[in-house]
Amino acid sequence: MGMRKIHYGWVICVTCTLLLFVTMGTVSNGFSIYLPYIMAERGLTHAQTSSLVTLRCLVAFVAMLLIGGYYRKVSLRVGTGLAVCCAGLAFWLYSAAETYPLFCVGAAVSGISYGLGSMIPVSILINRWFDQHRALALSICASGSGIATIVLPPVTTHLVERFSMSAAFRMEGAAILVCAGVVLLVLRNDPREKGLRPCGQTEIPPEAPATAVSPSQGALGRRTWILLGCASLFMGAVANPGFSHLSVLYTTEGFAPATVALMISGTGVMITVGKLLYGETTDRIGGRGSCLLFGGVLLAGHLLCCLAFVQSTALSVVNVLCLGLGYPIATMGPSVWSNDLAAPEQYPVVVRRLQVIYAGGALLFASLPGLLADRLGGYIPAYLLFSAIIALTLLCIALAYRSGGGDR
Repeated sequence: MGMRKIHYGWVICVTCTLLLFVTMGTVSNGFSIYLPYIMAERGLTHAQTSSLVTLRCLVAFVAMLLIGGYYRKVSLRVGTGLAVCCAGLAFWLYSAAETYPLFCVGAAVSGISYGLGSMIPVSILINRWFDQHRALALSICASGSGIATIVLPPVTTHLVERFSMSAAFRMEGAAILVCAGVVLLVLRNDPREKGLRPCGQTEIPPEAPATAVSPSQGALGRRTWILLGCASLFMGAVANPGFSHLSVLYTTEGFAPATVALMISGTGVMITVGKLLYGETTDRIGGRGSCLLFGGVLLAGHLLCCLAFVQSTALSVVNVLCLGLGYPIATMGPSVWSNDLAAPEQYPVVVRRLQVIYAGGALLFASLPGLLADRLGGYIPAYLLFSAIIALTLLCIALAYRSGGGDR
C-alpha cells in the first residue's frame, strides 16, 4: 500500500513497445524468416524476393512523407492502431499468395504499417508523456523490434514446418490483429486525457503557442544537415536490407534453416540488450562516442557476414553478438543525433526528416542484395558493400558532430 502508483506513461511505453514489435519487428525482421520459404515454395527468384523488401520500403517511404498530414487527420491512438491492422492484413494477403503479384500487394500493405507506425509516432508520444527518463523510455520502446527478432524466428520456423507457410502467415496475422485491439484500447494521445502531467514533471510549464514548428526555425547548418542526411541514408541502406537478407545469406551458404532461425533469434536477443546499452552509453559518454562505438561493432558484424562461407560456429556466435549490439544505432541513431545537434523546438522536424531519409536509403538498397546474388552467385558481395558503407557512415557522424558543435 505504501508503494507509489506507476505513472500511466510507462503503460504508454509498454504499448509503444508492442506497437514497434509489430510495425517494425514483425513486418520487417519477422518477415525475413519467410524469404527462403517463399523462394522454395513459390519459385520466386532472388531478385523477385528482394523486390518484396524494396516495395515495402518504397511504400513506407511514401507513408513517412505523408505522415504529418495523416496524424493531423487522425489521432496518434487511432492512427497507430490502423497501422497495426495493416500489418495483420498484409500477413493474411501473404497467406493467400500463390504468385508473385499478390506477394507484392502484401508487401505494399506492410509498408503502410511500417511507415505510419514506427519510430516517428513513438518519438512524439514519448516526448508528450515523459518530462524525465525520455531516453530510457525510448530505449524500451525501441526494444520491441528486437524482442520480435527473438521470438518470431523459432516460432515462425516451427509453424511453417509443423503446418505450412500459409497457415503460419494466417496465425501470425490473427495475433497481429489482437495487438491492434490492445493498442486502440490502451494508448492515449496525451497525459491530459488521463488527468496527468508528463512523467517526472513537477511544475506546470508556461503555456506555449500551439503551433507547428516551421522547417526554417533555427535550422541546422547546411554542412551538418548534409552529413546527418548522408549518415541516415547510409544507415537505412545497410540496416534494413542487411538484416532482412541475413536468413538467405546463411541459408545459401549451407546453414540449416533451424540453425539460421536460432542465429536470427540470438541476434534479436542482442539487439534488445544493445538498445538498452545504447541508451545508457549515450547518457554516459554522449551521442558521438556511443554512435562511433556501436557503429564500429556493427562494422565488425558485417565483415564477419562476409565469412559465412566458412560455416564456423564460433564465427557465427561472434557475428550474432556484433550485429545485435551494433544494430541499435540504426533504429535510435537519428533520434540521438536530432537531440544532440538540433535545438529543442527543431526536434520534431529534424527527427521526421532523418527518418524519411533513412527510409529512402532502405528503399534504394532493398533489392541490391538479390540483384548481386543473381549476378555473382551469392550474398557475400552485398555484405562487403555494406561494410564499406558503414565505414563511410561513421565518418559522416564524426564530421557532423564536429560541424554541429558536439553533444548537448
